[in-house]
Amino acid sequence: MTTQAAYAQTSSFSISRMPIAQAIIAYGRAANVQIVLADPVRGTIMGNAVHGTMGSDRALEQLLAGTGLTVISRHSHVVVIGLHQPIPTKPGIRPASARKSTLDASRTENVSVHANRDSTSSKRYSAQMIDTLSAEQIRTVPDLSVVEAARRIVGISVMPSTDDNRSDNNIENITIRGLDNSYNLITIDGAQLASANNTYRGARLDLIPSSMLGELQVLKTVDAYNDPQGIGGQVNMVTKNAFDYGNTFDTQLLGGWNNLAGSVVQPMHENWRVDGALTRVFGRNKEFGFVLSGNYQELHSATHAILPGDSTGDGWNYYTASGTSVGSPTNTDAVAATAHAVPVRSQDYAFDDAYRRYSLTGKFQYRPSHRFDLSVFGGYFHTLDQETRNEALSMPSGTWTQGATPDTGSVTTGQYQFGITQQPETQRTWFVNGKIHYDINDRMHLNFLASDSIAWDDSYRTMIKYNTGMNENTNKTTYQSNYGYSYTLDNGAPSIYLNDLTSANNADNYNPRYWRFYGFHVKNDVRFLRGDWRWDVGHGFWMNAGVTQTMTHVTNSETYTQWIPQDAAAAAEIGNMDQVLASKTLTMESAPGLKYFTLNYQEALNKLLNNKSLFKTTDTTSTTKPAYYHMQESITAAYFQTGWHNRFVSLQGGFRWDHTRADIGNFNGITQGGATDYLYETRGAGYDYLLPSVLATFNLNPTMKVRAAFTETVGRPNYGDYGAATSTTFDGATVTVSQGNPNLKPRHSWNYDLSYEWYPQKDTILTVGLFYKDIHDQIYTRTSYGNIMMDGASYAAVISEPLNASGAGMRGVEMQLMRQRFGFLPGILKNFGLSFNATFLQGFYEETMDDGTQRRVNGLSNQPSHIYNASLFYADKNLEARVAYNRIGKSLYSTSGTATWQDMWLQERGQLDLQASYRFYKWLSATGQVQNLTGEGYVTRMGPRENLIQDRHPAGRSVWFGLRFQPDF
Repeated sequence: MTTQAAYAQTSSFSISRMPIAQAIIAYGRAANVQIVLADPVRGTIMGNAVHGTMGSDRALEQLLAGTGLTVISRHSHVVVIGLHQPIPTKPGIRPASARKSTLDASRTENVSVHANRDSTSSKRYSAQMIDTLSAEQIRTVPDLSVVEAARRIVGISVMPSTDDNRSDNNIENITIRGLDNSYNLITIDGAQLASANNTYRGARLDLIPSSMLGELQVLKTVDAYNDPQGIGGQVNMVTKNAFDYGNTFDTQLLGGWNNLAGSVVQPMHENWRVDGALTRVFGRNKEFGFVLSGNYQELHSATHAILPGDSTGDGWNYYTASGTSVGSPTNTDAVAATAHAVPVRSQDYAFDDAYRRYSLTGKFQYRPSHRFDLSVFGGYFHTLDQETRNEALSMPSGTWTQGATPDTGSVTTGQYQFGITQQPETQRTWFVNGKIHYDINDRMHLNFLASDSIAWDDSYRTMIKYNTGMNENTNKTTYQSNYGYSYTLDNGAPSIYLNDLTSANNADNYNPRYWRFYGFHVKNDVRFLRGDWRWDVGHGFWMNAGVTQTMTHVTNSETYTQWIPQDAAAAAEIGNMDQVLASKTLTMESAPGLKYFTLNYQEALNKLLNNKSLFKTTDTTSTTKPAYYHMQESITAAYFQTGWHNRFVSLQGGFRWDHTRADIGNFNGITQGGATDYLYETRGAGYDYLLPSVLATFNLNPTMKVRAAFTETVGRPNYGDYGAATSTTFDGATVTVSQGNPNLKPRHSWNYDLSYEWYPQKDTILTVGLFYKDIHDQIYTRTSYGNIMMDGASYAAVISEPLNASGAGMRGVEMQLMRQRFGFLPGILKNFGLSFNATFLQGFYEETMDDGTQRRVNGLSNQPSHIYNASLFYADKNLEARVAYNRIGKSLYSTSGTATWQDMWLQERGQLDLQASYRFYKWLSATGQVQNLTGEGYVTRMGPRENLIQDRHPAGRSVWFGLRFQPDF
């Protein structure tokens, strides 16, 4: 057997943490090799515990991590270990100062064993199906945050903000195998991170700086050890370990700009990023460790978007040949097949966005002996999104007339609006956890974990609007012939041509309409305890058991105040829009020839602040009272797992008992005699699951393996769905209601996985995986249309609420290929590497329509049809360069319970990114990045053939330049 083949053989290891001199003897016996210490070492140096069946090289890497020792050389069955030399930052490059073996160099193979895992080891040696990104991999991709870097992992796609009132410039969340944060769990070192978000239970990953991470793990099979919240999977962020990194300091400073910044109202501002991490190991016996990391980002962008479909899809209506509406906004599919689509809410949004985030994290570690270690980690994450939205909106009425072609037509009357919205949002998250590991003896081990995480989200929305044709005595709008229009459709995007452009371009024709002040507040506190016991029985058998307790408290509230002119005389004294104009006028996209007036926010606000007597408030109780809820959720769980392994097979099975109890309090409206009273009520909900898991790994040979798994997982309802919170907004014509459903059941899924993995070399991987998820009680959001009473009048209403589907499913294929270096090629070609992965997804669920019928929707919410990632990279002694491309297929945005043509689909999108860095000195590098080189934006469509634009949102191109410092200690 060759040296290489012998070293690649897997063996069974059961080595406890002990002094290094004893540890290497135990390792040599298990691996059938002789260990030689080339340097004298202190007896206080401790070798790490190594348990399980794995390759000898991986076991030795794990044994030596953080000890200061490294493999100098190996020959036949002799391995020489010496004091650790500085680790090269480029994979596969050994520093010139590295110690040379005293053995014959022509007969030896140099190996650099250090704490930083290679790109395949975590996946290769894990019992679960898992994909990872190391800290260095995250550093070498042109991404701003952890969530953006995660898109490079097979089976992962990313999502911008799902709030249509905000811009899409910030990537916030990920989907795992086509299942978004509603299905998955986000943890730091195994403990749940709180999320102050009504839309998703999972925390926003864009809050997390990459500088604090040692590894980003995406678990795709969730066994009995893990919380079962993970139908798609789970994301675990492993913080840096001081004993792995030693004494290091790594920081970078970059500046740049977005090409769209300055294109709206605000002048162009530069973007800034600075982050760094300091690790130290100290104490007489190096028993203490410390990690400190920090991050600051300031991002400026601007976007001019169109939203003809509106956020709820009621921006299109169908007209019959007689010239009348068939009943806005409720339409049937039969009508859509014979009538003509007409834009009835042609809308321009122009955003100025200043996004700032910063964080500070610290970790203290204590490892006095081989049997005991302790760590405490704490972090604070803060974001402030200061966004201004300028709005221009047309709404028609009257008779419709078809034009010369099916994509043209006209409406006789209409009204026009201009407005400005300031909507700052602040998110704050605290997280702290403590971990203890203790070896009772060489075979029994205890682990304890406690964590507390608190998250706040405070967002405000100040909306000021001016309108044509206002009746200030009733605060109603009159539709006028001047503001009727003809239109043309170009690939589903409308362009309207107003009947009287002169009137529309006269700012004095726009009267004051309203001043609205919204406040949205969410607080979430998650406290977590767990204890685990493991027994390595011997002869490959093991078992472990544990208990967990999770307590979650969520409070949600909303404030809303609306001020309108007292009467016509007061409105005249307040003045029209021409008195509050900003100096900059934009170009309208949806209405050629019309000026895009922008308002001076402070001057418009002062109209109210300085003249309160000219205004009156309206009753907003129906909005604020139902929005409040308080939820306390308790999850108690116990699990047991057992397994057996040898060099050919690894089997494990277990079960988890999960008991969930939720107590919810909110205000429910009771209407009697025409009056509505809101009473605070409490209710309880609970459920129990016994969840099995079986995982198997078959080693076909030392480099090939097949995995199979069966698991059952759950997806608890999102907090806003659980709490039955109700949010009501009113634009003067349509009431939009978003409400919870107190009768929701958790979704749960039976998951089947099968994969093949080949690791021909340490830096090469080829895998193919198949999976199927049989999902029950799937939760989806249905939008339906009707009428509602508000302020004593009936208005068209758009109502969205979560429901349980009768059935759902997901199947997919994942493939990936990576080669870090083409070492077999001549010259500089050997410094190239390649990475490619592809995911194909097919999901469905059954939806109940308003009329009681059911239909199958071909796709789950936010599930793309396919995901592609391709990277070509180059690395030599000084230069690193990478070209990365990401493409995601069409995904379902929302569905309608009224008509299938009102379903919305986010269209396919690709993004090309570049990064290059050059090392001038060992401690200094220069970096350049380009994100979204082609400037591709986001498009959402609806209609019978997805032929109508619901939203078109450009995304800018960002360029960065900076320096990276890595001084020696």
